[in-house]
Amino acid sequence: MALGMPDSSVNRQIAQTKAGAIYGDLMSGNFDPTLDKYKPQSAEAAIALSVCDLFQRWVDFKASSLEVRSLEKFTGFQNHLAEYFKKRSLEVVSEEEAIRFRDWLLKRNSPLSTRERVGWMRSCWHWALKRKLVAENPWTDVKVKVPPKQKQPFTRDEIRRILAAFESPELLHYRDFAEFLLAVGCRPGEAIGLRWRHLSPDCSSIWIGESWGREKRQKPTKTGKARGFELSQRMQKMLESRRPEGFKLDDLVFTSVEGKPIDDKNFSKRYWKKALSIAGVPYRRPYNSRHSFVSVAVDQGVHPGDVSEVTGHSLETLYRDYLGSVRGKVKLPELEE
Repeated sequence: MALGMPDSSVNRQIAQTKAGAIYGDLMSGNFDPTLDKYKPQSAEAAIALSVCDLFQRWVDFKASSLEVRSLEKFTGFQNHLAEYFKKRSLEVVSEEEAIRFRDWLLKRNSPLSTRERVGWMRSCWHWALKRKLVAENPWTDVKVKVPPKQKQPFTRDEIRRILAAFESPELLHYRDFAEFLLAVGCRPGEAIGLRWRHLSPDCSSIWIGESWGREKRQKPTKTGKARGFELSQRMQKMLESRRPEGFKLDDLVFTSVEGKPIDDKNFSKRYWKKALSIAGVPYRRPYNSRHSFVSVAVDQGVHPGDVSEVTGHSLETLYRDYLGSVRGKVKLPELEE
């Protein structure tokens, strides 16, 4: 399918995004076999890109590296773009217009979701700027204030009660998995996707560079970066004790009762929730184990920089989103004795 455009670096990029669009539609089940969706635009349309056109090109460019769920999120956001910008061209997007769009989004989404979507627009324009499709990035200084959320990590006493609850016969199969989440601070998908080849022969150290996704397949970590560290003696002994005879390096360390990869939603609903109820601990989702690990480690004197290496966070993210108090509220000293 010829684009009907002269050979240039920009038009080659347009060709690449066309290929990305076809790939993304094939992966998500939205392929147009008539090819009408992918046929070249007129020269005028190619010059006068609309806001929606540019965002679509950016998504097409990223399509080959995106998960299906991410593509679905972008598709949903494109409905917002079409509702607000309609078919208006890129020229209308000044910083003032970007701020108006941000405020419009805030009336329809939470501040956290709005911040994420404004970030997509910033990245889209940054991509377009490098390809000379736009002259400037009006989204650079458009910020979204997100109100702080009360952090509620599990206290050490709550952790003991939760693990005791997992000793119940109907929960025992997941006892080691629950302790691993609380003691290592990895994402649940990283624990679910952990294989024996990710551990040293004596289980004293671990490599985390893969995760099990809800798409039912192994994938890189959320950040695409790997990390490695030594485990505590308690974790080492637990892992050694559960490693079966004749294991294969590619076998999963933790499995469901049926011996399959753990379904995080099923685990949360049927086992985690029940354990917290037995323990008398207010419900927080399994991901809260990550917040708890950060908070307990810092409370016990581990340097925040070392904690961030274990969890894969930046220090800024660790302080902003994960670190909470596990001792309870700080009590101020009396002014007079």
